[in-house]
Amino acid sequence: MDGTVKRLSDYLETYGILTCNMNPFLPSLEDIGCGWSDATALIDSHDLFSCKVFRKRTSYLSRKAYFLLKQCRTIIPHDQSAGLIYSLLDGAPMETKHLKRLASLSPKSYSAAFNSLLENMDITAIQNNRVLNSNWSSLLYGTARFWENYVEIPETPQNARDELWNIFSKTMSEKDFSSLTK
Repeated sequence: MDGTVKRLSDYLETYGILTCNMNPFLPSLEDIGCGWSDATALIDSHDLFSCKVFRKRTSYLSRKAYFLLKQCRTIIPHDQSAGLIYSLLDGAPMETKHLKRLASLSPKSYSAAFNSLLENMDITAIQNNRVLNSNWSSLLYGTARFWENYVEIPETPQNARDELWNIFSKTMSEKDFSSLTK
């Protein structure tokens, strides 16, 4: 693991969450001196969970934070479009270009459903796919359940919310935490 990938890994282990892009609410990759290639290295090794759980922004969770947060959140049922996308990804990860074609939804419906699945931690980036430039690439997406097959699932404590707050309180407001754990 090279230096910046290690920095990102260590950061996630300590703080549990990070955003992809700069914002006024949480530190981002750039804020800690890391970049897209560092995130994709951890995506490939399944050492981070990519979602849009924080303010509908692309966010990265440590494994531990993912499992703690999963225990704290209410399961939201999929609407028909999100259910279709989820079922297509349930068998095998795929790139969004292929997923869009198979889903045959309008661009607006597809985007809303895909984002809903990311916001609810139902799907995640499983693997880096095609490098588009030094700051972006296409990703293969799959279900959270598929991602869980590649990681050691920790025992979740009975006080998951308290333990998660202990981690997230280092960088997140109580208001954001309350919204995140609904």
